[in-house]
Amino acid sequence: MGDKMMHGIPKEKIKVLCLSDWYPLSMSRYWENAFKRNPNIDFKNCGAYTGSWIPWLGGMSVLEKYAKPPTIVTPFKPNVRVPYALVKAQLGSWIPDLVITINAGADFVDKPTDGFVASVGTDGHCLDYTHSRNISDKFFNMHPKYAQGDDVLLHYAFDPDVHYPMTEIEKDTDAVLIGMPYQQRVDWVNKLRSLGVSVLFENGPIFDEYRELNNRAKLGLNWSSLGDLNARVFELMAMKLCPIIDRCDDLERFGFKEGHHYLGFDNLDEAVLRVQWALNSPHEAEEIALAAYNKVNMEDFTYDALVSKVLKEFRLDE
Repeated sequence: MGDKMMHGIPKEKIKVLCLSDWYPLSMSRYWENAFKRNPNIDFKNCGAYTGSWIPWLGGMSVLEKYAKPPTIVTPFKPNVRVPYALVKAQLGSWIPDLVITINAGADFVDKPTDGFVASVGTDGHCLDYTHSRNISDKFFNMHPKYAQGDDVLLHYAFDPDVHYPMTEIEKDTDAVLIGMPYQQRVDWVNKLRSLGVSVLFENGPIFDEYRELNNRAKLGLNWSSLGDLNARVFELMAMKLCPIIDRCDDLERFGFKEGHHYLGFDNLDEAVLRVQWALNSPHEAEEIALAAYNKVNMEDFTYDALVSKVLKEFRLDE
């Protein structure tokens, strides 16, 4: 690293090496997009690669166009950590200034020997990040509700190249929920449909197809698995849908106000009532959608902003 890293003043592009499991869709794909959009970053990635296959609902394949291999492919063995020496041997003279793991299960065996070392916990609500914290200079947590000790707090985000309104698409359905069919979501959608509410409810569409389906609806639905402020909340807001979402502690932390940026609920009956109210109050629902859209854009709840925060923590942005 030498003088450049000691003083936090890069003399050339910042070299970033990113480890993750490279499914066609994962949070690491959005981080990858943001790193690549940053003109000051020379980006390489490494980790397991599964082509167009993704482990949703026992495994499914998505469109081949979303299969993008990392710079360095490591063997795909779930829950097996990657030796940094294995990756370093393939980097040649390219030495990273920052080694970052976007961790939804992938990790190094021990602390990488080059640059600053960071880990981003994408699933603090359900994964144990003890090892990641132990081998990192800084651990970044995307779920403040589940943060520990010295974790640097982040949040989920949206990708401006993926999540945006499409005014050319007709709003031909009442509501949408694209995501895993957890039981509370299934019960909610079934109840709404029994009341005559049209709901797009699928698991599988990603990126372009995900955006297009969401843009067909007036209302965006979300019910988190464990009270976590997940990515879908920010994505719905960025696509200018009226968000009807379960109340999470972190909403208030980031300045989202119920009745202004979203409609909240704690149980099935309340969730149904919120949808019915929004459909019967289209002007008010549109105002909520606009307020949410403005907030996530004006306050930059993007992955690009998260990348900038990570760089700033290590003074790599100076």
